[in-house]
Amino acid sequence: MRGTYTIIVESKSNGYRTFGRLGRASLQKGRYLYTGSALGSGSMSLERRLQRHRVRSKKMRWHIDYLTTSPRCRVNGAVYVVSDKRLECDANLTIAKELKLGPLLPRIGASDCDCEGHLLGPELSLSKAALMKRLTNAYCRLVRVDPASPQVVQIDCASSHRFWNASRKILIKP
Repeated sequence: MRGTYTIIVESKSNGYRTFGRLGRASLQKGRYLYTGSALGSGSMSLERRLQRHRVRSKKMRWHIDYLTTSPRCRVNGAVYVVSDKRLECDANLTIAKELKLGPLLPRIGASDCDCEGHLLGPELSLSKAALMKRLTNAYCRLVRVDPASPQVVQIDCASSHRFWNASRKILIKP
């Protein structure tokens, strides 16, 4: 499958993290939102990209890897839409406005576009369920579908590792 996604990365404590050449950032306890796209096949597919973000031990390839490999951070949810269109910049902008969040560092996750950054946060005030609902609604507005549509899918990594999208299955391994 191909599509655009937003993962929720939870930082369990305050601290600092270096993001390659972009520099060092202060992390607060809270949730960070990273929006990306996976428009390829095989290892570049949506399923494989979401699996990759859950793995802690990996080669550092993208800016988000510096956060997802941190022992004090973990991916605990995602929202995605299946689409061949590159929607990550629009999704990121929509989410930033909706939740009134800015990028953690300028240009993080946005080296191939003109966005300020695709890693937003921290989000400190919403419950996880409320955050997932707001992200889903933002995606539904972006692709102009009803919130009950199977095109926009939520993944709650804490409760299940099998997720369905219409006739397609995505398996996220712990």
